[in-house]
Formats: sequence, structure tokens, C-alpha cells
Amino acid sequence: MSKSESERELISRERGKRLANGWRAKPKSLPIPDTLLSSEDIQTVVKATGAISPFYVGGGRESRLKKAAYEGRIGSKAYIYRTHHQPDVIFDAERDDVLKVPSNSIVFVESDIDFRLPDFLALRFNLQIKHVHRGLLLGTGPLVDPGYWGKLCIPLHNLTDQDYEIEKSEGLIWIEFTKTTLPTKEKDKGRVPLGSSSDPDDGHWEIKEFLDRVSVLSSGARIPIRSSISEAMREAALNASEAKRSAEESKSAVGRVSTVVQGSLLAGLVGVFVLTWSYYSDIAAHLEDTLPRIEQVDDRLEDHLEFVEGDSTTPPEREESLAALRRKVEEQELQINEIRSEIRQIRE
Repeated sequence: MSKSESERELISRERGKRLANGWRAKPKSLPIPDTLLSSEDIQTVVKATGAISPFYVGGGRESRLKKAAYEGRIGSKAYIYRTHHQPDVIFDAERDDVLKVPSNSIVFVESDIDFRLPDFLALRFNLQIKHVHRGLLLGTGPLVDPGYWGKLCIPLHNLTDQDYEIEKSEGLIWIEFTKTTLPTKEKDKGRVPLGSSSDPDDGHWEIKEFLDRVSVLSSGARIPIRSSISEAMREAALNASEAKRSAEESKSAVGRVSTVVQGSLLAGLVGVFVLTWSYYSDIAAHLEDTLPRIEQVDDRLEDHLEFVEGDSTTPPEREESLAALRRKVEEQELQINEIRSEIRQIRE
């Protein structure tokens, strides 16, 4: 197969449906080993049973058929749950060329392939590795049961903080085909899967109907199937905004309290100063009234001492007492001068 080989449709949707109905009515023996199928065996099964359609071959390096897997792409619709309990269409293949998976969200993507599996064939699928490395996660079990008829509903989790875009012509999943130990001509007696070949009208052909069923709990309550990350981010943003607002209000309140406290302290200091000034002013005034009388007594005592000292009839034993009295008078004068100095300082 050359790189320049163009892609061609080997099995159309309508032909796949006819082949599947024919196989259901009259299964045949196929020389297929009980193992993971190669690309040649995949083609053999699909051409005989219509297991998947449409089915393309060719395309060189862009071929959908690999050595042991087949590529699945985005189908006609994709859905997302936003603020209510019903999914919204986020992608419509008739109008959109690109699926945008919002950051921190879950988007439910319909496969582009119709599945009509015979009872001997089981499928597994996984997200293409390039999408995994870019932060997408496929959130479902990868086994598709034998006998399943319908579309795949593929939950895509975008774990990044950026929107992720996938072109509708771009590969999304790789599908592996495994032959079970059941002979191809026989019917398996195990539990019939939802949407089986035994009742094709109940197949999962509309993924919105499937989402409507699975979003109802056993209690009857309906829940939106959303990522908890986006809700946590929203709550975190609200909490951060509330914390910021509270901090600003606290800062403002502290400023007001600080202003009041500063004003109260200033008023208190002024009051203390006024009281102190008034107290010392009263003392100074009282001392000013008292000092002249003390000075008058001191002057009279000084005159009396000078008179006694000048009297020649004073007995000798009295002279010592007079000397001690003079020392007291001199000390009193010093104290009067100190008080007068303090009064001046208070006044200043």
C-alpha cells in the first residue's frame, strides 16, 4: 500500500446494515483464530458480518485501518451538561468542523461508526495516545460486548485549563477486534447486552436517549453529568472573591478603628495634659501666694537674729543655739529659691 493511495469506502452504512441482518438470519463459519485480529482478519469479519460501518481502506499513512486496530472519529453529535439537567449540543457535524472540549469538562461524543457485532466478536477501544498526552481522558470501560448494536457514547474528560479542539476529520479512538472461543456459527447463551442483535430496535442509535436514561438515579432524581473540577474551580473563585471582599472590608474597618483609636488617644493625651497643666498651675498659684508670707517670716526672723547677735548681754550658751538657728534660716532660704525656680519652669 503506497503513501499516495487514496482512501475508499469498502462497506457503506446501508451495506453494513444488510450484511448484519443477513448474518443474524444465517450465520456461517469463518476461518478466524480466537485472538486479537490482524488487519486482514478484521476485513474478513467486516465484509462477512457488517460488524462496523462505514468501513474504509487505503489512505497510506492516514489509513484508518492499522495492523491490529481501526480508527474511530467524531460522529454527528456531541453533548455537554451545563447548568441544567438536560445535555446541550456542543457539536453538530452538519454545521461544525471542529469539536471544542471546554477546559475542566466532560463532553459526550457520538462515534462515527455503526456497530452490529456478531456473538463471537468483542471490541475494545481507547483514546488515541496523542490526545492522552495533551490532557484528554476517555472515561469509560473499553469493552464492547459481543452482540451489541448501536453507536458508542464516548465520554471525553478535558483535565487541562485550556479548551481542546478536535477536527471531525481527525482520529479519536483506536478499536481492537477479538474473536472469542464461540464458534462463528453458534449463538452465545450469555446475557444479551443492551442494544443487541436479537432486538435491533432497542439498539443505542441515539446517544442523547442513552444519556437521558443513565442520568436518572434509582430514586428517580435526574442529575447533570458534569465534571466536579469545573464546579470546584467556580467555588474556589467565589471563595477567593469573598475572601478578598472580606479582607478589604476588614482593612477598611481596621482603618476606621485605627482612626478612632488615634483620635481617642489624642483626645486622651490632650485631656491628661490639660489636667496636669491645671494641677500644676493650681500648685504654682498656691505657692506664689504662700511664698511672700514665708519670706516675710524669714525676714523678721533674720532681723531678730541680727538683733540678738548684736546684744552683748547674750549668754555664751545661747550663741551656739543662735548659730544653729541661722543655719536653719539659710537652708530655708535655699528651699524658697528652689521652689521659686520650679514655679518659673511650670509657667514656661
